[in-house]
Amino acid sequence: MIRRYETILLFDIDSGEEARNAFISKSKSLFEQYKGELLEQDEWGVRKLAYEVRKKTRGYYVRLEYFSETELVAEYERIIRLEDSVMKYITVMIDESFDPDAYATSQAQMAQAEEDPSDFSESPDMQESLEHDDISENTDMDTESSDNSETEDHDDSQMDIAADSDVPDDTTITEESKKEE
Repeated sequence: MIRRYETILLFDIDSGEEARNAFISKSKSLFEQYKGELLEQDEWGVRKLAYEVRKKTRGYYVRLEYFSETELVAEYERIIRLEDSVMKYITVMIDESFDPDAYATSQAQMAQAEEDPSDFSESPDMQESLEHDDISENTDMDTESSDNSETEDHDDSQMDIAADSDVPDDTTITEESKKEE
């Protein structure tokens, strides 16, 4: 079964760029062995670590997103553990049933949509509906925030009465009901 995974690798900055690139190219060939492919490689660069790892306070982060057969993860993590330049790693399954053809089609459609200058939001009818949606969303939010503030004020007053008095809660309720009458 083909699944989609994400692995974040923390490289030792002392190992250098050559070691990083060599390990990533080794990873790509491993993905291909398990009928997979590297979808995205995102290099986050050098970051300060929250705590020391192998007596280092900084590390180089790389995120790899790929798809492959399920057996890959065990083998890939074994190879990662053997690699001296990788200080830490984490692998997460993103999609349990991944269809590479559907993914390629959706990526092609998104690329075409970005290249296509004809945007529907430029038409007057679409612009009017967008403005109407913005207005209705803002009024809904204003109403919700005013409702919440009234509820919060009311709740605070009840809490103050209960906290200030040593009277049981039943008495507080009867005092409030007398005030209402």
